[in-house]
Amino acid sequence: MASAVEGRAISITQGNVDNNHIPITYIKELFPSDCFGGESRTSIGKLIQVALDGVGTFDTDIATSKNILRIRQSDAIKTFYKLNNAKHGTRLFFEKTSPRAFRVTAID
Repeated sequence: MASAVEGRAISITQGNVDNNHIPITYIKELFPSDCFGGESRTSIGKLIQVALDGVGTFDTDIATSKNILRIRQSDAIKTFYKLNNAKHGTRLFFEKTSPRAFRVTAID
């Protein structure tokens, strides 16, 4: 018997697409509390791994003030959105694959 998948889905806005943001406001409880960092690179949280389907796996933290993944590879999120023809209302599924690793896929 297959085990249950732990994860949550969100909808993105056109602003998320235009600004290359992946929001986590409504799914914060999925992530470890120590991965939330401050506003600058000098106050990062403990890193988690995020695999953007079709793009790659990245070490990142979460910007607490904006509740967004802070993937610093410049075009990773833009490429992910482009590959998935993302637009306002596109749904993303965050699958927790281990305590500190997540996979993000577009489901619409």
